[in-house]
Amino acid sequence: MTNKINPHLVMNYFRGVAKAVEEDWQKAAQSVGLTQAEQHTLWVIFFEERASISTIAKYGLWDRSTVMQVVKRLKEKGLVYIEKDEKDLRVSYVLLTEEGKKRRAKSREANYDFLKFIEKQSVEDREGFINLIKFLEKINRNYYGDEFIEWVEKTEEKEKK
Repeated sequence: MTNKINPHLVMNYFRGVAKAVEEDWQKAAQSVGLTQAEQHTLWVIFFEERASISTIAKYGLWDRSTVMQVVKRLKEKGLVYIEKDEKDLRVSYVLLTEEGKKRRAKSREANYDFLKFIEKQSVEDREGFINLIKFLEKINRNYYGDEFIEWVEKTEEKEKK
C-alpha cells in the first residue's frame, strides 16, 4: 500500500464539497434577498459589531475591493451604514442598521440542506464528524492562520448565545 495522495480524487472531492456548500449558501441567502457575499458580510459585521473594510476582508477571506463593492450594495439596500472613527477620520467602520440586523437574523433561519446533511451525519458518526472538524481546522490554520481560527471559534461561541 502506498501513502501517495491521489490528486484527482482529493481535488475533485474537495471541489464537490465546496460547490455544494457554495450553492446551498447562495440559495439560503437568496431566500432572504441577499447574495452569499452580502449575507456573509452581514454576519462578519454582526460578530464584530462595527467592522472596518480590512476586518471584513480578513475574516470574509476576500480582498478589500470586493468588500467595498459588497458594502456599497448593502448600503444601497439600507442594511448597513458607515461611521468614521472619531480619533482617526481616515478610518471608517461598517455597522448594521436595524433592517440589517433583522435580515441577518432572518438569514439564520434559512434552509441549509448541506448543514442538515452534516448534522445527520454528525449524529450517525460522531467520532468521524469530530475528526472532520479537526481536519478542516488544520487546513484553515495552515492557509489563514491562528487569528482566523480564533475568530471562527470566538464567533461560534457568540452565535450559540
